[in-house]
Amino acid sequence: MGMRYDVRTGMIVPDETMPRVPGWRVPGETRYSYDLRIGDAERDAAMAQLREHFAAGRLTLDELTERIDYALTAKTQRQIEALMADLPRLRYPVVPAKTADEPSDAGRYIVLLLLLFALAAWLLMMAWIYSRSYPAYPPYPGK
Repeated sequence: MGMRYDVRTGMIVPDETMPRVPGWRVPGETRYSYDLRIGDAERDAAMAQLREHFAAGRLTLDELTERIDYALTAKTQRQIEALMADLPRLRYPVVPAKTADEPSDAGRYIVLLLLLFALAAWLLMMAWIYSRSYPAYPPYPGK
């Protein structure tokens, strides 16, 4: 069953003549109203959410192990959503993006490299001056 936009009412309504479009979100229904196959990444994300719910005290250890076993055998997104149906959606903290006002570390590395270069050049210059001011072997006493 597909969905269409009704211009007269301004709402999305079911349309029996159209096939369902993958990825189409219908308000009031599950996130995916078809059986979308999932991979290991989705299973891992579901297990991570289950562990966080366990840490928050919403699940017992038995429920956690049962749901993780079910998540490992889940093949579709609908099965994963059935695991999370009675749990609240987790809200992850939003990490603010780095602004242009913050100094970058590249400038610090360049300054450090210049200081190291100056130190190495000074040491080489001092070694050259020392080698020129004092001969390697003293002259023979008879000459």
